[in-house]
Amino acid sequence: MQSRRQSASIYQRLKQRRMRRWRWLLVLIIVGLVGGASYGVFHWWQLRHQTMMAKYPVTGAAIDQDAGFLDFQALSKTGVKFVYLKTTVGNRYTDDDFAGNYSRSGGSGNTLKVGVYMVYSPNSPVLSQTTYFEKQVGSDTGTLPIMISVPDTGSSFGSAKAIERTVARLTAMIATLRTDYQQPVLLWTSTDGYQALKGKLSHTMFSLDDSKLTKRSPQDVQFISYDDNGSLIVAGERQSMSLMVYNGSKQSFDALSNE
Repeated sequence: MQSRRQSASIYQRLKQRRMRRWRWLLVLIIVGLVGGASYGVFHWWQLRHQTMMAKYPVTGAAIDQDAGFLDFQALSKTGVKFVYLKTTVGNRYTDDDFAGNYSRSGGSGNTLKVGVYMVYSPNSPVLSQTTYFEKQVGSDTGTLPIMISVPDTGSSFGSAKAIERTVARLTAMIATLRTDYQQPVLLWTSTDGYQALKGKLSHTMFSLDDSKLTKRSPQDVQFISYDDNGSLIVAGERQSMSLMVYNGSKQSFDALSNE
């Protein structure tokens, strides 16, 4: 006959076993929930990307050094039709991966349409910015319009005087690049920047940051970046890039290229 101490010991062991089972079950449930949530997010993202491709037949991406080494042939298999490669910022910084990205993208000879963009600085002289861009990029400007990204800062759009100064500086930069490269030039801005500039820079094309993909006339807005912190699965690896669409038909996109 078992003593009370023996009975208590057996009971304690059984209790511990049940606790371990419950802990393992809880762990499995949590892992399942996390895995399911991750799959759900990934599935949602895939559906969203497919929706974008159905609504906008020409999708693309803006790429900088944060993407890491990129296989552009594999990228083209994701459905992306164009890429914009980051070049320079102001008059003293060049994206570390620009030269390699441009070379691997095939320039104008790849199935992907290639364009380049520079980042405008309100604090650097205009001439030094265009001179620096031309020195670093040379003739490697692709076949799409050259893009000037204009950060949404108080120095650019914070007041009527700032806007007036920005308009004058961008007008000079656009004229220089158009003359030197014989390519169209467009401005990449926020929606606020677009509102500030569109009436003052006539005959200028725009690219907008707009996560809502607000419907706009293709004559006013040519490209839309709808996910600045986006990513794509390229050759089995997730790589960060800004996801974009061309705001028009495939035919007008083909005509936009200067090939």
